[in-house]
Amino acid sequence: MQVISFLSAKGGTGKTTFNMLMASYLKYVLGKRVFVIDFDAPENNFASTREREVLNLLEKDPKADTSGFYPVRQIKATSREGLKEAINEMKQLEVLYDYVIVDCPGSMSENDATALLTVNHVIDFAAIPTDVDGMSIASSFALGTACQAFHIPFVIFFNRVVWQEKKDIYDSFEGMFKEGGMLVSGIRIRHTVKLRRDSDNTATYLRSSIHFPEKDIRATIPELINLFEEILDYVGKEKTEKTA
Repeated sequence: MQVISFLSAKGGTGKTTFNMLMASYLKYVLGKRVFVIDFDAPENNFASTREREVLNLLEKDPKADTSGFYPVRQIKATSREGLKEAINEMKQLEVLYDYVIVDCPGSMSENDATALLTVNHVIDFAAIPTDVDGMSIASSFALGTACQAFHIPFVIFFNRVVWQEKKDIYDSFEGMFKEGGMLVSGIRIRHTVKLRRDSDNTATYLRSSIHFPEKDIRATIPELINLFEEILDYVGKEKTEKTA
């Protein structure tokens, strides 16, 4: 079992969207056994999206089969003790699933889920989305430094890339991360509203927990699937090195 998480020390970077799409890609395209844990209390946007999607599906077809969806566990606990208990229970998933995707708060205070999962070496690989604004760059660098300190393998990648902006802006920040000894993906995810919620907040364009719209994603943002494959390649290499 490999535990993967798109992490962020700042809200609004797209981590929940990436966690959802990664879980859906693993399950519905690659056929892997996937379990998701939503630690992002109190909002728990991942779990609420799943609930909404299933309700919408059953409204359209009351006899729809929902048994093939990957499970999503919602963690409401925010105390250190409650979070540690939930983390300890993750060990029971070892023989049941190939991948566990964890969605954490967009922060990294001493006792939140992001910090506890990192400090306790629960995450096998982290992917850190970043924008090119100063706060996002700084928080991504700080999170990368924390992962280095606790020996958590990770990769940083640029999200919401606007192709009209000068390429050297991204290259400059990439160089800064690399100077800090951090792995940076050459895959940059373009800015698109199709990865955001609809205006009525009841559906989404491309992100979903009950299917993976592979054809639409390949037509719109094919680099997203390339990023997922790159991450799985890193995860496979890390697993091989640990068992060697």
